[in-house]
Amino acid sequence: MVETESINTRPSVTVLSDPAERHPSPDRALFWPERDGVSVMSARFVRHRFRPHTHDTLMIGLIEAGTKGFARERASHVAGPGSISVVNPGEMHTGQRLDGPELRYRALYVPPVLMGIASGESGRTACELSFAAGTIDDPATHAALLLAHDAIANGETRLVRDTLILEAVSGLIHRHASRPTTLPRSLPVPRAVQRARDILCSRFSEELPIGEIAAATGLSAFHLMHAFRRAMSLPIHAYQIQLRVEAAKRLLASGLAPAEVALEVGFADQSHLTRRFKDLVGTSPGRYQRAMLTA
Repeated sequence: MVETESINTRPSVTVLSDPAERHPSPDRALFWPERDGVSVMSARFVRHRFRPHTHDTLMIGLIEAGTKGFARERASHVAGPGSISVVNPGEMHTGQRLDGPELRYRALYVPPVLMGIASGESGRTACELSFAAGTIDDPATHAALLLAHDAIANGETRLVRDTLILEAVSGLIHRHASRPTTLPRSLPVPRAVQRARDILCSRFSEELPIGEIAAATGLSAFHLMHAFRRAMSLPIHAYQIQLRVEAAKRLLASGLAPAEVALEVGFADQSHLTRRFKDLVGTSPGRYQRAMLTA
């Protein structure tokens, strides 16, 4: 180990080869850079299982082969070939191959602002758009969403992309979204949980003791952990890992080396980043970065 005289000097970084390349896997997830606020991916999974996580976007899955099993909040869902899986923004969910030799699907991640535009509504009404069903069988909308996915992945012109994505999402919303009057009223996030979440968002890369966070909220560590899980549908440590992975995605897309990214967001090393990243994203940091920089 190289000794340093200053405690503020960052540790030296050894650039490792992508661990995913040393251990070939049948699982593949391809990502394309975000276009006009919409991200897309294409996946083939045999063994991979997503750990519980959330997105701040609407996640639309287009099943092409195999059967996808997933939990959305506290309910289980099954999506077969030709169907659409839907996860609302902020909902805790998982995902895995349930049946068939492989699961192949495409996904679109649509921000709430675009949902509002596609619905023709604005303000509070647009924010409350939601999908009660986790699985939707609608061949016409499935086909329209595939066209929109192709347009984004293939880099079609802005007008083509805008038209296809808005038409497809509009059809999905108007045929299947719940209206605001039928949506259950959301419970407010307890103030202590909000305070803990703010601390994690601003200091996610730090090694934060639960006692320090709890002291800032006025709760005991025991009560904070239970209140956080109940309000956020994730344990407090899992929420911090998700924040780190989201930050890693942004840094990887900017071109920063995975080993540097690992230290920047708070992981011990590149291998630790790779394990956590693949749990939530479905691919390795190296492959994700290549997709972002070469598309």
